Amino acid sequence: MINTEKLKDVIKSYKSYFPKHWEDEKYKWEAVKHFQDNWDIEAENFGTMFKKATDKTFNLLASGYAYPRGMILEFAKADDNAVREMFRRLFDESLDLSDRMTAFMNTAEELRNKYNDGTWNQHYQNTNYISTYLWLMYPDKYYIYKYELFKKCAEMLDDTYRPKGNGSVDNVIGGFKMYDEIRVILKKDAELRKMLDSSLTDSCYPDPEMITLTMDIGFYAGRFYGDEETDEECFPADEKYTKFNFLKEVFLTESEYDKLRSLVLRKKNIILQGAPGVGKTFSAKRLAYSIIGEKNDNRICMVQFHQNYSYEDFIMGYRPNDSGGFELQSGVFYNFCIRCKEKYDKPYFFIIDEINRGNLSKIFGELLMLIETDKRGEKHKLNLVYGGKPFYIPENLHIIGMMNTADRSLAMIDYALRRRFSFYTMHPAFDNADQNGFGAYTQDISCDLYHSVIAKIRDLNDTIRKDSTLGKGFEIGHSYFAPENKSEINDEWVRGVVEYEIIPLIEEYWFDDDKKVEEWTKALYQALGDRYDR
Repeated sequence: MINTEKLKDVIKSYKSYFPKHWEDEKYKWEAVKHFQDNWDIEAENFGTMFKKATDKTFNLLASGYAYPRGMILEFAKADDNAVREMFRRLFDESLDLSDRMTAFMNTAEELRNKYNDGTWNQHYQNTNYISTYLWLMYPDKYYIYKYELFKKCAEMLDDTYRPKGNGSVDNVIGGFKMYDEIRVILKKDAELRKMLDSSLTDSCYPDPEMITLTMDIGFYAGRFYGDEETDEECFPADEKYTKFNFLKEVFLTESEYDKLRSLVLRKKNIILQGAPGVGKTFSAKRLAYSIIGEKNDNRICMVQFHQNYSYEDFIMGYRPNDSGGFELQSGVFYNFCIRCKEKYDKPYFFIIDEINRGNLSKIFGELLMLIETDKRGEKHKLNLVYGGKPFYIPENLHIIGMMNTADRSLAMIDYALRRRFSFYTMHPAFDNADQNGFGAYTQDISCDLYHSVIAKIRDLNDTIRKDSTLGKGFEIGHSYFAPENKSEINDEWVRGVVEYEIIPLIEEYWFDDDKKVEEWTKALYQALGDRYDR
């Protein structure tokens, strides 16, 4: 049960917040409408249809370290019909919800194992993203479940329900019940309904059951309501984010942050390179936030390159349409550049994970030259290959790429990439004793097993650095041991990280040295206080 009086206070506050908030958040209503207009489970090419139907989901299906939409597209390329059936089952309302969500995750793992090309470390289909698919399909019934937001909302409203950070389906069902209880109150508020209806456009889903509005109020309650520094009558569209917020979340020194910020503003194109787990993706987004000055995901776009990524995906190309023919459609980078030009005085960031996996000359085509710092702006415009339209890259666009230095499947970095980007190397932060460093982060963690394993990882990294076949580019990063929610850290959590993330990684590193794998597997189990029986 929720505290209805507290909810009424939240609703009152939300009504003041809504006008400035709407333009940044209406994409959720637009995402549903676009999905509903384009979804067709029987489409000849399921992957193509799925890509089009989810075109407007933005950060809902690609954020932080997670790329659920990208993996579905990769799975569809490998086995289109298997993915079709995976969604058919998920959307079958005659089946139990818990069974459907569990089956979806299991099938994703089966596809990952069956078709893994060596780069699919995760399938990313967790309860958060599966609930997003359900919401898109049934926007009058399901909500997007996100642990942190549901937890904060439950605390804010004194709810007896408290989600656990274990990603279970039971948490989702419990969270849905809490939101249903909230929605009963919202639907009685005629002023709230009128406020929403007056803001919705033809491109938005009408939200008759106020499901998406409930999510938005839950988001507001979890992120903004009760902030003592926020004026109740004039709420910002996004949470403020400064250099000091960055330093609290990313284990870099202040001088290194200043250097990195200066580099991206001067060069406009930068690549964060480093070993697995040093926080490249996390840091890239936080760096963008700190320069923007707020957590504004509408001024950030994130993609992941792979060997089959093309100019047509990125810039423009002909794609199948509903009538069985082909039509010229713009790609993600083209669309983002148009968005940048609308507010040319504000910085925008295009973030590319695994940038060295794509063929930059092929992906950027004739625009490769235009990403250079001194080739930006309208005076350098070129005619595009498709359509012949004049096009230029705006000066307020910054590109941040990420590159894994431990990826041995890749050849030397393309010269075109080297010449147009500055490179910044990130290192594991285990020894960073700065006031906002990793040492400070671990001080209040009471789990003895955690500290024992961290000490052993330091020794392991020392061995990796000295190994003639590996070197410092293969060290294990601190992010494996820095979850978003520190309260998750206990003996079970630490064992899970070691057994299912660290040990598989060293098996990959020393794939041709069984003795070394056994030595360090045994050492890690000893750090866990367990016997190792091979």
